Amino acid sequence: MTLLKLFGAALVITVTPLNPSFATSITESDSTQPRNAQMGTNDAGQLLDPIEDGFRSPARFPGIDYREWSGNIMSHAMRDPAFFAALNVANRDFINLLDHVSAGGEYPPLTELGEATIPSLITKDEVHKPVVGDFCLRCHSPVGWLEGFSEPSSPDKPFLRGDFWGASMLERSPDSAQAPNPLYGLDSEGHMNGISCDVCHRMVDNTKVAGSDKAAGNGGLFVMRQEPFTASERNSPRVMDPFQREPELCGTCHEVTNPFLKTLTDPDGDGIPVDIAHPIERTYTEWYYSSFRDKKNGRCQDCHQPMRFAGAQTWLLAELERLWGPIDQTWSDLGYAVPASRQAALDERVADNRNFVDDKAARLTIVSKPNSLRPGQQGSVRFRIENLTGHKLPTGYGEGRQMWLQVRVWTKKNGTFFEDGMVDSETGEVLVADHADIFEIEAVAEGYDNLLDDNNDGSVTGRENHFHFALLNKVIKDNRIPPAGYDKAAYMADGAFIIPADTYEDGQNWAEREYTFTVPSNARGNIKVEAKLLYKTFSNEYIDFLAEKDTEPTVSNGGHARDLPTTGSMTSNPQHWGEALKELYKVSGNGPAVQFGRVKGEIRLKR
Repeated sequence: MTLLKLFGAALVITVTPLNPSFATSITESDSTQPRNAQMGTNDAGQLLDPIEDGFRSPARFPGIDYREWSGNIMSHAMRDPAFFAALNVANRDFINLLDHVSAGGEYPPLTELGEATIPSLITKDEVHKPVVGDFCLRCHSPVGWLEGFSEPSSPDKPFLRGDFWGASMLERSPDSAQAPNPLYGLDSEGHMNGISCDVCHRMVDNTKVAGSDKAAGNGGLFVMRQEPFTASERNSPRVMDPFQREPELCGTCHEVTNPFLKTLTDPDGDGIPVDIAHPIERTYTEWYYSSFRDKKNGRCQDCHQPMRFAGAQTWLLAELERLWGPIDQTWSDLGYAVPASRQAALDERVADNRNFVDDKAARLTIVSKPNSLRPGQQGSVRFRIENLTGHKLPTGYGEGRQMWLQVRVWTKKNGTFFEDGMVDSETGEVLVADHADIFEIEAVAEGYDNLLDDNNDGSVTGRENHFHFALLNKVIKDNRIPPAGYDKAAYMADGAFIIPADTYEDGQNWAEREYTFTVPSNARGNIKVEAKLLYKTFSNEYIDFLAEKDTEPTVSNGGHARDLPTTGSMTSNPQHWGEALKELYKVSGNGPAVQFGRVKGEIRLKR
């Protein structure tokens, strides 16, 4: 079996075997299947042969699997406006950092790879500086990445080459869509299809952390060169390797570390940061150090059904077609038996997502409450949120993700007299008395002099150092609820999120919140109590950040960013992806909250 080897951090300038002491892998065979190069190997020993049979559109599988896949978030990983906006900000932040250092500014603490890489990039032109984009595209558009939009270095061009902004990832091949693309140099049909059938069904056992069976993450892929489907099996995708059933397949991308930056997080408060690369997303590690790893049905795939991949990003799925229009019109016109519109599939996945999380991802209970209260008397109710998942709650890429309790206390005669955690109907803001009650991760970028001083007042304060994905290097809050069997020491020792003032004990998979209220003096009727566990994919602050900071114009407007499609029904004529994202957010109702659980109680009113 011939394999195409693709490993870890694509930010390598010179290919040198290193011991992967954090969640990246760098080997002498890191190859991205470049298009415009001779077959064979380059001077660094990197394999340059073409993929023998190109990745193609999943439209060739028009049955139920295609319908389920076409509505889920995996199929839209390269159509997500939040991804493009965040990609543009990350690329621009990285370019600004290099310019800042070139002008005499301060270096942040760098990993060994960062020390070897960043100085060599300072003198490069802007087209070749935003290598962060290569790092992102390998998971959001593995087909585009594998088909050669990013290339390894060579002696005559000692830098990564490729489309770091994702602007040239075509909708389909210019030749017939009904035939494979076996010829070297042709564009693949599947660039914009995110994580498609071919990608997962070609994957075989990939990179591991040194001395461990644990996935290294950071998009380290091994794939077969030949497509796994024969003519007789075109309507029935088949598993080619046992690895495709393992959690490590998911850990390939759901385990992300910044290979450049060391973390500045100081969990024990001794003034000395932990000596590790800064973690970005640790869903796989969260699972790995939980009790789920030893359960019979504890794999990622046992909960997240393949093809559907249900999660919690409901609002984003619901509004994507407003931007992209009839996504599969091309394939319908060419005779593929798929509907031009994905709206029905989108609607199914929205319902699927809501059902998947409601009362299944968490258990919400009342721990304590008074049996009775008198008018004018003070009382309190305590709730417990138990995490039933195999990872933190919430999990994933943490920027903007929030979970909280919405609590209401009322009587039938008096109406509501206490509430907390309501969502402003006009702005979408979560209204809590204490922001610490929101379950979230908060990271900041520190050690960059005045690089992020937006208002030029001489200091970086407030929100100026938040949300800058490529520059984040310090966790200041992470109170997300761990999974069952949480092994705190192993989790932290493995370079996962370091949790300042972590109050969770080993094995603890729950958190509690208490709310105190005063019964109205004229209260009548028994007191009703209700709590809902709610979640939002993006906070208002993060949406506003992306809309403001994504200043990269699209190609048609003179910039590097991919052009927005013209087939949807956007009304604001956005010039940037951040603008498009904010319009979708507003139209959706400010990214409406998704319910994860609900509980009710009653307190007797004594006269």
